[in-house]
Amino acid sequence: MKIEESVSLLKSQMLKDKEYLWSNPEPGLKEIKTSAYIKKRLVEMGYKDINTNVYATGIIATLQGKSEGPCILFRSDMDAVIMDDTGRVKHTCGHDAHMTILLSLAQIIMNNKDKIKGTIKLLFQPDEEGNGGAEKMIQNGALENPKVDKAFAVHVWSELEEDSIGIRSGGVMASTSPFEITVHGKGGHAAMPERCVDTIYIANIIGKTIKEMSNINTDTDEKVVLGITSIVGGKSTNVIPDKAYLKGIFRTFNNEIQEKVKQKLCDNVKTIAEKMGGEAEINFIMNYPATVNSKEEANEIRELSQNVVGKIYDNYRTMCSEDFSYFLQRVPGAMIFVGCKKGDYYPQHSENFTVGINPILIGTQLFYNIVKRYLM
Repeated sequence: MKIEESVSLLKSQMLKDKEYLWSNPEPGLKEIKTSAYIKKRLVEMGYKDINTNVYATGIIATLQGKSEGPCILFRSDMDAVIMDDTGRVKHTCGHDAHMTILLSLAQIIMNNKDKIKGTIKLLFQPDEEGNGGAEKMIQNGALENPKVDKAFAVHVWSELEEDSIGIRSGGVMASTSPFEITVHGKGGHAAMPERCVDTIYIANIIGKTIKEMSNINTDTDEKVVLGITSIVGGKSTNVIPDKAYLKGIFRTFNNEIQEKVKQKLCDNVKTIAEKMGGEAEINFIMNYPATVNSKEEANEIRELSQNVVGKIYDNYRTMCSEDFSYFLQRVPGAMIFVGCKKGDYYPQHSENFTVGINPILIGTQLFYNIVKRYLM
């Protein structure tokens, strides 16, 4: 990797920021200490325009350049992962690294504020892991006053080795529409199934049909992940229950396909239950769109990365989801994957997932290169 001296000089502070944020993980909408620390650091750097009332614990710091130019937004998520039913949280997705990168960029652009031509927004977003904090920040004006022209984010990524990035145009992270299904029937003695409407049988047919829908005919060859992950119903060997419950996953890289399949899901679930004498309802728990990089910006990032990292994966994408997709639905920009795998592989959200200093240096350098390309 090739890192400029102005970035390398921040390494000591990066380690301090990373250590504090790693040691104080907080779940979505409860990032109280995290938000206070970020604001404190920004004030220390000399930022005056710091908005802490955008949404919950979210922060937007704005730096206005000396002359006219575009408005570029750089985003970091803030929340830690809820690891288990006890409510234990840990930074096992790299958001501590993302915040460190954005704080480092904040210092660099403050050091170069007289050279900035345009406006930079530094957005620290709550609740990425939970209920779509990105959309809430947008609804509360994050892309306005001044109007944002482009938006960028990095995500440290466990599948890519250090000293590499992943960047491509089009869908890079999948939409997610997890769902719950409730099947209503007529319970009774399992020895007399003819007098019942068997919710367990209906649930199994629905599950089989949904799995087969993963090969649904579409106008493109885009991948669809679709299936049932949980079936709950009944507690006895000789009772057919009145209700059965299913949960499932649905993801795709194509937002148009997302809407088509959702409608097909609703129709199939309802029809299957009705044909077998029962009823069924489906509820989509959330509905993140796919994260779709714009072509021009993805190509720019690829070019800006050539002298920074040793390897560029220009066709990498993942079925994981990200609510940065809401920003990219509204303005051009890109999500950049920064490799952080070193030694043994531990995936995102695993107990042993960690991020070293090199991905932070690379992420900061890439953000700085974007600033120099568009604003200096």
